[in-house]
Amino acid sequence: MMVIGVTDNMGSEHKWQMYIDWLLHGGKSIRYIKLSYLLKNGEEVHRCDGLVMTGGSDIDPKLYNGSSNQSKLGNVDRRRDDFELKILDVALNRRIPILGICRGMQITNVLLGGTLIPDVEEAGFKSHQSRGNNECRHQIKILEPSSLFKIVGITDGSANSSHHQAVLKLGNGLKTVAQSEDGVTEALEFESMEGKQFFLHIQWHPERMNDFDNPLSRNILNHFLNSITIQ
Repeated sequence: MMVIGVTDNMGSEHKWQMYIDWLLHGGKSIRYIKLSYLLKNGEEVHRCDGLVMTGGSDIDPKLYNGSSNQSKLGNVDRRRDDFELKILDVALNRRIPILGICRGMQITNVLLGGTLIPDVEEAGFKSHQSRGNNECRHQIKILEPSSLFKIVGITDGSANSSHHQAVLKLGNGLKTVAQSEDGVTEALEFESMEGKQFFLHIQWHPERMNDFDNPLSRNILNHFLNSITIQ
């Protein structure tokens, strides 16, 4: 049985459960651990075979030399930031598969020295946020060559979207492998994946997609789980 660490999204329990239901949908024998500073269980990452970094609140701009005076800066939880930076560092050093989703991609980019766009609309992009029951969906372009392209097998796809921050400067050793039509970074991986563990970070929410057979959900889940079984 594989053990997967899933970070606490620090919000709706229903939304956190969606990550778990999505993982279980992959048909593998899974035990999951909620990793949270509230549980003081960061050391549990040493027992995990894979790690999922979830979405949630804004990242403290002080971590990437940004301004705290942004008018649209949302709730910041510095304890969560610091907790997740530590477990990410352990996971990278242990070379276990890592999947970052939304905020999960952003915190990884920050860990590796990158910066963020505090608000995509203020930066001149279209809104990438879902509001209420109105899900934001848009087309994304998957770039070649990339591991993401090998995983999903398509160069254009429809993804959901629920974020107002985004990647600006790339972290060290990372490359953009998907973009929205208006140029927002939608996925990151290592510049060279040769000999590396599964390492994919995406801005959309595959666990919330009703069209599970969409390769931007199903293929990513299957490859993540399969990468764990062959460790």
